[in-house]
Amino acid sequence: MADKIPVYKGEVIHSERDEYGDIAVVQEATSRTLHFGSTARQSTMLMADPARLALSYTRCMLGGLLFAPTPSSALMLGLGGGSLPKFLLHQFEDCRVDAVEMRARVAAVARTYFALPEDARLTLNIQKAEEYLARQDIGPYDWLLIDLHNRDGMAPVLDQPDLFARCQQILSERGVLAANLWTGDKEAYLARIGERLQSAFAGRVLFLPVAGKRNTVALAFNFVPPSLDDRSLLQSARQLQARYDIEFVDFLRDIMRYN
Repeated sequence: MADKIPVYKGEVIHSERDEYGDIAVVQEATSRTLHFGSTARQSTMLMADPARLALSYTRCMLGGLLFAPTPSSALMLGLGGGSLPKFLLHQFEDCRVDAVEMRARVAAVARTYFALPEDARLTLNIQKAEEYLARQDIGPYDWLLIDLHNRDGMAPVLDQPDLFARCQQILSERGVLAANLWTGDKEAYLARIGERLQSAFAGRVLFLPVAGKRNTVALAFNFVPPSLDDRSLLQSARQLQARYDIEFVDFLRDIMRYN
């Protein structure tokens, strides 16, 4: 049976297919979205503010700022439309970003349709995440952002037993990992990922549910983060919210509620 053709909420302005499946760019009234063969939005760009993080889960991926200083280096596993690398380059002028994307056509679409800049601080690696992590010439990184999904949900690489142990090794002493996890109908899969994160990072893991969505962002630390009882965290959240116009106060509240 042929796959059902998705019905998008906008005009398809680009469509192609590579060895991994469909890629579609959809233009809506005020935004542009990236899809991988389904109506699920892989990336969204606001036309009036291309560097702003439009999707709530991408903003949650910045939750590590509550506990650590701004990064000087970051590794992004899974590029999509490039929303997070674009934000890092825009906000943190001294940050170097390495992005890993296995689909060359996705990287090309990010450049052409989602304003991913040509920037000397950005290195694009067309490679599978597990192959890149196996390299011995990488790191250390202050941030490691993982957003590895396909049309069916979390990519199989997230279930590799040694994945997060390797991630921990290439993070700096102040390193933070943020992983976008799907909490839909694969509870056993999610539980294994949680256990491996806890093991790799000596239990220094917090979970931030994405409000109104079926995603959870896992935050793992290569250092002992401040206690959630630390009153200065609320002040930091307010300062971050004012600086970046992102709901850090809500993030802190939800972290305290769910951990």
